[in-house]
Amino acid sequence: MGPLISVIVPIYNTQEYLTKCVQSVLDQTYQGFEILLVDDGSLDGSAEICRAFCGSDSRIRFLPLPHKGVSAARNAGMDEAKGEYLFFLDSDDTIHPQLLEALLELCETTGAALATEVYRHMMASDPGSPAEILSTETGGPWRCSYMDNAEALRQFSSRENGHSFHGIGGKMVRSSAVGELRFDETLTNSEDTLFIYQLLETGLDVVILWEKWYQYWKHGRNISGLLTIRSCGDSYRCLKYICDQEWKRDKGPGSGVTFWTLVISARLRRAYVRSRQERNREVSGYLRKLAGYEARSDRFLRLSPKEKWKHHLAFRCYPLYLPVHRVSSWMWRMEEWKRRNQSSDR
Repeated sequence: MGPLISVIVPIYNTQEYLTKCVQSVLDQTYQGFEILLVDDGSLDGSAEICRAFCGSDSRIRFLPLPHKGVSAARNAGMDEAKGEYLFFLDSDDTIHPQLLEALLELCETTGAALATEVYRHMMASDPGSPAEILSTETGGPWRCSYMDNAEALRQFSSRENGHSFHGIGGKMVRSSAVGELRFDETLTNSEDTLFIYQLLETGLDVVILWEKWYQYWKHGRNISGLLTIRSCGDSYRCLKYICDQEWKRDKGPGSGVTFWTLVISARLRRAYVRSRQERNREVSGYLRKLAGYEARSDRFLRLSPKEKWKHHLAFRCYPLYLPVHRVSSWMWRMEEWKRRNQSSDR
């Protein structure tokens, strides 16, 4: 048996998806794993499902917790994990039967401490079970890209392959590389983006498997979260931290500072449009304050005149900005679709 993989599954009220999620791990071609089901104080039947799985397979452990948030749940799983590798899986998602085998082999052969793959975005209403959809593709030899730490940091802060890094679902990381690093439990938004960036800051190398072997299921619960002052502030705090670190690391024009400043502006604008649509004056006012702070920052000067114009228009003349927002959103969705398809064609 090869290295042990600890599969960490944080759970909160996902009883309708949990069985398929866990079964997709049990169906793996690589069987050297343990599953840590960390229940974050669920109020539905998730805990009962976890206990039933524990009784059927000794590799499954159940960790019930009071409700503290997904970061606390993941941290509890990491503290209890015994594996040489950690693999993160959201409780409403599923994985290809060969994913653990492929990521482990890539880490072992390339020496990379972090491995990931491409998401397959699916609607919960789509026909076919996860196993039927995912098993239509088989691997070996694995199509992959290895990158040293400098290249990984560069791509993390770009539109090239940055989307492959930002979510924690589907990431496999060597436990020794994680060390004492944990998710920030004070954050309710963007905590996984921050965690991965902090991992890269430690100097680890990365390998990407170019297969859509992580099934991200879209449904009403994850399409959009609550828009609150705290969620907006947490996202801003995370992205500002990355901007500040990139500024310290490299102040050149090609650094990640410009990219993340653009991301901050775009996210503030999207949240502001939503807050206006929901008539949430409290959040709208808070976002205007953040937007003003951004416009006065040194890094804002790095944005193109067009992006500066959109930023000011959104918060100073909202009715005129709306058509711009609709066009920009459509173009962004088209670019994301193209990037995802290019990733699968590698």
